[in-house]
Amino acid sequence: MRKTSLLLSSLLFCTLFGTDAHAASQQGTVAPVPSQVIVPTSSKDKHGNTIEKSMAYVKTLQVKNGKLIVSVDYIQWFFGDAGVKAYRQDHPLEKEDYPMPYYIRNNSPKIRTFEVSPKASFTLQTNSTKDDNFNWNESVNTDTFKKFVLSKGIPYQLPFHIEVTNGVITKITEQYIP
Repeated sequence: MRKTSLLLSSLLFCTLFGTDAHAASQQGTVAPVPSQVIVPTSSKDKHGNTIEKSMAYVKTLQVKNGKLIVSVDYIQWFFGDAGVKAYRQDHPLEKEDYPMPYYIRNNSPKIRTFEVSPKASFTLQTNSTKDDNFNWNESVNTDTFKKFVLSKGIPYQLPFHIEVTNGVITKITEQYIP
């Protein structure tokens, strides 16, 4: 009964909110939440550009020849029941219930290095506060993004949504972790 209730709740949540879902925080504000499962994907747009979307940890951040270079470690994100299922797959001997609303899988040690487009967009969730709550979906410039990442300490296990077009990062969005 509990599993059915959780499954129905998760399905209703995803149906109502889709990939731009939100979850209320303790302060009553709204925090961005991704869909139930995010794994790296690659596709072509109508112009033939290769678009890769993934979640990743930032491993290094440096400026070379005036260009921002970021090395990332791709991860997989599981939320809700999908998180419990993925956790159980990775930890079959664990007897305790998985307490978190999300699970991050990092099976590959491969680090990928990309140039960041000078026109890239950066969105942070926990960079600043507004009325004692996080300023969700805060658009920031490159320097603010660099300062934010460096202030967390690299390699800090803070996931970001990364969008790469033709081998160049065009969009980075911090994933809020409750």
